[in-house]
Amino acid sequence: MFSYRHSFHAGNHGDVLKHLCQLIILSKLKEKDKPFTYFDTHSGAGVYHLDSTESLKTREFQSGIAKLTDVSTNNELLAQYLKMVMGYSKFNQYPGSPEIAHNLLRAQDDIVLMEWHNNEYENLKSNINGRNISIHHRDGFEGLLAMTPPKMKRGMVLIDPPYELATEYKQVVETVVKAYKKWSTGIYAIWYPLIKDRKENAEQFTSASSKQGQSQAMLQALSRQDFKNLLQVELRVTSEEQAEGMYGSGLLIINAPWQLDTQLASALKEMAPQLASDAKGSFAINWLIEEK
Repeated sequence: MFSYRHSFHAGNHGDVLKHLCQLIILSKLKEKDKPFTYFDTHSGAGVYHLDSTESLKTREFQSGIAKLTDVSTNNELLAQYLKMVMGYSKFNQYPGSPEIAHNLLRAQDDIVLMEWHNNEYENLKSNINGRNISIHHRDGFEGLLAMTPPKMKRGMVLIDPPYELATEYKQVVETVVKAYKKWSTGIYAIWYPLIKDRKENAEQFTSASSKQGQSQAMLQALSRQDFKNLLQVELRVTSEEQAEGMYGSGLLIINAPWQLDTQLASALKEMAPQLASDAKGSFAINWLIEEK
């Protein structure tokens, strides 16, 4: 866990999906004047240099944000996302989720950032600052439980662990279930990778160190909880059969705001074909728990 550096993966197709969803959710919260709190459990460095040694080693941004450089769209939310990130692209940079939140949140809103990696924590402090921003050098799972519920009833939590350890999938479930009991009005967005070796029929976590089937077990475990609703959003840049590793990613959104599914569908209908590496690219939006 302590070796993970998101700079190797910044701006890839997983980031694009995650940050588009983040922007739309925060925009929904801003429709009301009441303040809210944004939590980021695995903040990373906040801003990434796409000409860094790490980024150039993997060049994952070429399968993500680089494909959207010249895209024109009439979708208001997708256009807002592209305008924001392209402002960084001209400096060979890509904004992480803390920087996107920093750009979007208002004076009355609070930002709570957590990062456990020593170097990334120092980078985060250098890159992000402001009167309403607090940065914590601590484990994001532990920190979320310690700092919820916030004073404000409204808010969003972005949970984006590196999933370097197979146990992190189960840890996500345990943390979210506990946090939801303390703060049931918050919106929880959980990012996860789609990897070639996952078992589609996995329903329980295993004690093995293998990650095989763990993401599906996480989905199954969360879909059995007593949440108000649970929305699943997935973007695949190719098929699992054609992939050599991560072929897409998804988000599970608890307490998804009204019309979030239709807004995401409209944006992804335009964006998904641009990110697809072949004709097998696709996206899917499903309600795992429908609001009664």
